[in-house]
Amino acid sequence: MKKTFKTFALMLLTALAFSSCVDVPAPYNLPDKGNNSGGGGETTEDKGTPVTCAEAVELTNALADGATSTTIYTITGYITQVVGDVSKNQQTFWMADSKDGGKVFEAYWANLPDGVTAFTVGTKVKITGKLTKYVNSNTGVVTPEIKNATVTILEDNGGGGGSGDEGTSVSCAEAVQLTSALTDGATSTVTYTVTGYITQVVGDVSKNQQTFWMADTKDGGKVFEAYWANLPSGVSAFTVGMKVKITGKLTKYVKDGVMTPEIKNATVVVLEDGGGSQGGGSSTGEEGTPVSCAEAVQLTSALTDGATSTETYTVTGYITEVLGSVSTKTGTPQQSFWMADSQDGGKVFEAYYANVPSGVSAFTVGMKVKITGKLTKYVKDGVVTPEIKNATVVILESGDGGGQGGDGGDQGGGGGDTVSDLVNGDFESWVSDTEPTGWKSASSASNATLSKSTEARNGSFACLVGAPGTQNKRLATQEMTLEAGSYTFSYYAKSTTADICQSRGGYVPVTDGAVGSYKYGSYTDINNTGWTLVSYDFELTAKTTLCLFASNPKENAGKTVSQDILVDDATLVKK
Repeated sequence: MKKTFKTFALMLLTALAFSSCVDVPAPYNLPDKGNNSGGGGETTEDKGTPVTCAEAVELTNALADGATSTTIYTITGYITQVVGDVSKNQQTFWMADSKDGGKVFEAYWANLPDGVTAFTVGTKVKITGKLTKYVNSNTGVVTPEIKNATVTILEDNGGGGGSGDEGTSVSCAEAVQLTSALTDGATSTVTYTVTGYITQVVGDVSKNQQTFWMADTKDGGKVFEAYWANLPSGVSAFTVGMKVKITGKLTKYVKDGVMTPEIKNATVVVLEDGGGSQGGGSSTGEEGTPVSCAEAVQLTSALTDGATSTETYTVTGYITEVLGSVSTKTGTPQQSFWMADSQDGGKVFEAYYANVPSGVSAFTVGMKVKITGKLTKYVKDGVVTPEIKNATVVILESGDGGGQGGDGGDQGGGGGDTVSDLVNGDFESWVSDTEPTGWKSASSASNATLSKSTEARNGSFACLVGAPGTQNKRLATQEMTLEAGSYTFSYYAKSTTADICQSRGGYVPVTDGAVGSYKYGSYTDINNTGWTLVSYDFELTAKTTLCLFASNPKENAGKTVSQDILVDDATLVKK
């Protein structure tokens, strides 16, 4: 009996010792561990041993560094912070045993349940998988986690804007007053529904979201902002003139002393489709007035600079040049090309980010096509480009060209398959104002000071890479593993002063967190009068874990000066 009691007492003391040294991990950066391509804890539909978040931390701490449990566990708790955007139907979040419990246990690239578009703070969940004790090789910080967990939603309590429930109804002007009363950077505790008209659309669609300004009247100007609002089902993009109601919590965003009243990630209901799409013709599946390329140019020339036709046209011709590779930035495969009335007719009319038809992997030179949309007279530096943006395309004849890469296109790289391992190449998603999603390595490859810039080539943001001074600085991706083959890494760069500087791309292999020999491409001169394409071709002879990078080289008399540079629209293509 004494022996039994002593054994029980010893077990109790051990348990108390574990509970007294539970170490809730400090914040760490999501990209430190690579992308959501598997590995770590395994996804399972089976129920595991039920534990709380605190118990899961104790069990994880008892593992060896980097080890994964052999037992499957089911952890129940509340989502306290969502990290980054949804990628490949997965998203990362922190959870705790209470709604205000902070960052206790991490669900790393957890699988979204059917019918759920994103995880939200305040939701009660249970996650299932094997525990992993992740240790950051640079900082030594321990993160208790399940990777690729199966998730069941127990209670959806919202808690971060974008709720599907109706809020307190207010006008745009009232929403501004309510926001002004908040402290700088604060978010309201009350959910509101703001009704008004879209007066300006900002940037393109990204991950089924788009930003716009709204007012109480169609000509009311920029009164209240819907920042990365969720597109309703069946709506491909927001357009100027739409009457909408948006629901979420008000935020008083302040930068450089300027206040922006906004709702972030709002749920949107379209009340009236007012048309008036800005920034080029909208995609449409309907036939327009049939015209040749030459006739489309004449009609476009008659427009005022920057204007878009009210009428929809269908332009028929041959593709004479393909610009860049296929981009899925908006969720729909798109690619730009020039066309003419004959196969050797040159660059007459542009299809800018045209939608690639189903079953077609890319546009190629020589194809006979008809494109449908509204004509736009795009003018930059006095040069007029007649175009249709986001055109619907029908292939009439498959050409035997080859899809050569043009030098004036809107996407980097030449022909090939876009590699999805390069995350956030458009720099539209940011973990913070100094860290773009997917662009921070766990190794020493990242050494530049970064910041979010609104001087973007496309979309709303670009990445500003700080002045290098006397040491080369690198904007590096998170680690990725690529198969053997030939690749092209491309990005657009721009200097921030009138002085010409340089940039070059490259990569560095990474083994067990340690970098190998840096590989560089050729220097490319860049200036501040326009965006310059920087491309780097490289060959991998075996499967390799690496970081890609865009460099801002140090001061070099006669070649470059030390200054901030801007980088946008990066792509990785496998040839």
